[in-house]
Formats: sequence, structure tokens, C-alpha cells
Amino acid sequence: MFKRINLLFDASSIVEGFSSYGLDRSGIYWVSYNLLKHFNSAPAYKITLMVSPCTFFIKKRIANHFQSSYNYITFYDKEKSHHNIIALKSKITNTRNILKICYYILRIIENLLYMYLSKSLPKKLNHFDIFVSPKYSIPDIIKSNPFVKHFQVLYDCIPCIFKELYPFINSNHWYMKVIKSLNKDTYYFCISENTKNDFLRIFHAQLDSGKMFVIMNASALNFSPQYSKEILYAKLKKYNINLDANSQYILSLCTIEPRKNLLFAVKCFIEFLKMHQVDNLYFYLGGGHFSGYIDQLKQNISGFSEYQDKIIILGYVDDSDVNILFSNSLFFVYLSQYEGFGMPPLEAMQAGTPVICSNNSSLPEVVGDAAITIQYNDETSCIEAMEKLYFNETLRKDYISKGLERGKLFSWEKTFKQVNDVIMSLHN
Repeated sequence: MFKRINLLFDASSIVEGFSSYGLDRSGIYWVSYNLLKHFNSAPAYKITLMVSPCTFFIKKRIANHFQSSYNYITFYDKEKSHHNIIALKSKITNTRNILKICYYILRIIENLLYMYLSKSLPKKLNHFDIFVSPKYSIPDIIKSNPFVKHFQVLYDCIPCIFKELYPFINSNHWYMKVIKSLNKDTYYFCISENTKNDFLRIFHAQLDSGKMFVIMNASALNFSPQYSKEILYAKLKKYNINLDANSQYILSLCTIEPRKNLLFAVKCFIEFLKMHQVDNLYFYLGGGHFSGYIDQLKQNISGFSEYQDKIIILGYVDDSDVNILFSNSLFFVYLSQYEGFGMPPLEAMQAGTPVICSNNSSLPEVVGDAAITIQYNDETSCIEAMEKLYFNETLRKDYISKGLERGKLFSWEKTFKQVNDVIMSLHN
């Protein structure tokens, strides 16, 4: 008789994505979502989700969305509880926002529930074969259980390499807890060869290279060319934009933060406009943002005098609008200083738009020769790339064709096959 693998899956990041109604759906969310989706459809697995005990309504939404009923389990995290109490004191001292205060009180109550529900947990864990965490560190109670093989997804070493850009990532941040917990017993899935190599280079003493496996990501949604001005104009009205028929735009879609190098890209764009006296081209910047950095970016844009109206900050872009914005942009710009994978360039290629992106970190693994790649801080190369894609329609079509072919190499089916092959090789 076929025996299914008992899988305990940390669904915390999926709960966060569902709770935020899309506002917290970063690349990590999509990795978590698609892994669960494919585990769910694989008959070899019997799935239990690890979530917070205070997410009753989210549990129902998850069950309805994945069309599956799940068993649930929860852990008590003493460190998290202490951090929430500190956060609560800070909120009471510095703000009168009652809703935020109530939220933090709820988190403390949540941790008390953790404590109560976790009493019988050790025996329950013996029934599981594997534990998979797409984001957070492996709980100690899992690592100490000899019956459960544990797997964790690693995304990048960016906060370790660019410490000055992430002063808010302290010892209580989930990322630093992952770094602190790196060990030779856990199996790790790395989202690119570059990510694997970085972790082994920086944390070689804590890791076993034989337990590090590369699983290339895919795009967040199903992207394909959608060249429709009528639909585009209707979508842009949601963002208070009226693009006339004689105008075009280029696009950047990512978290607006210093590492994404957006101010540099904007300056190159303005130099391009000046050099060629182009008056019908706009630069749309879409995506969530770091609260402090967005003000700095807006202040710099306001200093571009007569060109400031050419820079449009869209803010968060709804999932349903991303494909049409990609497809109808003249080209996509992504001059990030560093990436663990780089979903946006892949999505742009799949949506049928040419790409200019950095030639560093994992980005060459994603775009291959299907994009114009340059050094992220090379102004001359950036302007030249913009010139090529603006003035040469034949070259644009060539990169569109290359990008569509390149995009076919990436899918969540392939990602899951890589994950499943590793698990099965270790389980048998």
C-alpha cells in the first residue's frame, strides 16, 4: 500500500499575504504560495500547516483558495512573545493609533495561546516525516526531533552584504534569525546558484555544501503578451494617469528601496530625454516602498525642474494590472545592485517587453542573453541601452522574441520537480 509523506509546512508567509490583501505579496510570498500549491496537488504528500492560532478567518480563506481542508499546528515562540511586548510598549509611547495598539495586544494573546497549544506538541511531531519552511527559521523543537527532516528556502545574503542599507534588520528580524540558525543538519533550497555560492562563501563554517540545493524560481503570476492600449488606458485611470495616444512609457516594478538603484535609473532617463529632446516618454515606478526612502526619492524627483512630471510613482500595483503594464511598456529597467533571483525581469520578458538590467549577482542566470545587461552604476551604458531600445524597433522586437523564449525555461512546475526530487531522494 502506498504510504504518503507526512509534510508539515510553515504557512506563515502565506497567511501574511492573505491578511494584507496583496500588499505584502513579495517574492517570498509567491515562493511559499506556489510550493504549497504544488505540494497540495501531489498525491505523495499529506499536508499539515503551521500557522498562528489567531488566524481563524485566514484559515478558511486558505482552505477555500487551495480547495483543500488542512490540519493545523502551532508553536510557542518565547522570543517572539518578548519582542511583541517591547513593540507594544513602543506603540503606546509613540502613537495614539488605537488599532495598532489593539493589534499588538492581540499578538501577545496569540503567544499565550501558542504556549497552551504547544504542550502536547513534541509527541505530535513524531508523526511527521518532513518540515518545510519557505521563510522563517526552523523552530528548535523541529531541529531537535530526530524523526523529522527539515528543509528551508534561502533567498539571498543581501542584508549581510549591504548592511548599511538595512539598519532596521536587527537581531529580532526574521532574516537575522534565519542567519543565526544556519546549521549542517538542515537541508537548504537556494533560489539561484549565486545565492548558494554566497551562503557557502560567507557562512561556510555553518553549512554543509552537500545539503544545499538550487531551485530556480519562476514568475509570480502567469505572464504573457497583452498588447492592448484600450485595456491599458482603463487600468492607468486607477492610478490617476491619462496617457495620450502619442506618448509612451518605460517601467520599473519592484520594492522602492535604495538597493534597487531607482534614482540612478531616473537620472539616466532624464539625461536621455535631454540629449535627444524626447518629450513623449514617461518613466513609471511601481511597487511598495521603504517608508523613509520614498520621501527621499520624491524629494530628488522634485528637483528635476521641468522633467519631474516625466517621473510617475504608481505606488502598489494590483496583481491584475501588472501584466498589462509590463506588456505595453516600451522597455523595462531593472538596475538593482544585487538580487537573490530577480523575478521582475523574468516577468517582463514573459509579458513581451525588452529588458535592461544589471549584470551582477543572480540576474545573468535569469535573463541570459535575452536582455541588455550593464553594470548597475554605468551611466553611459545605461543611456546607450535606452537609445538602442527607443530608436531601433527591429532590436526591440529581437529582444522581445529572445525574452519570450527565455521565459519558457522557468515555471513553478520545474521548481517543484527540483524540490520533490530532493525530498524523494532523501526519503527513500
